[in-house]
Amino acid sequence: MKMSRNFIIPLLSLIILLFFFDLYAQTQPQPQLQSQPQIQRKTILDFKDELKLSEAQVKSIKTIIDELERRNRTLMDKFLTLDKELKELLEKEGDLGEIRKRIREIYSLRADMVFNEIEAGRKIDKVLNKEQKEKWKQIRRGTIKKEGG
Repeated sequence: MKMSRNFIIPLLSLIILLFFFDLYAQTQPQPQLQSQPQIQRKTILDFKDELKLSEAQVKSIKTIIDELERRNRTLMDKFLTLDKELKELLEKEGDLGEIRKRIREIYSLRADMVFNEIEAGRKIDKVLNKEQKEKWKQIRRGTIKKEGG
């Protein structure tokens, strides 16, 4: 029983870490550590020509995205601290109540980050006109037809 516990706890910790690292990589367009491949997430600004965004729209959208990144960066810093604490608790077979608390806090932070993304998306939608909204939806779904094809 002891041997299986020693195997399961690090495995669970690794799974949780990989899950949240993947979520972090998806939400952060900032460069990763040099030893890791850089994951660049496209934003609506990468499609400004296709959407025919005006300079004023680009400026408004950039402000929204910058605020999202600032808010989520703060949450991610808290997340990384909690994740480290969780790993330490798991490694030393710490109190289950404390482990549960860290897991709940981590998931709560992730929920806040997802909500921030949804909120930013709604703010961006308000900047777009009807045609731009429809085209942006098509781009996000990957159903936009290539010109001339």
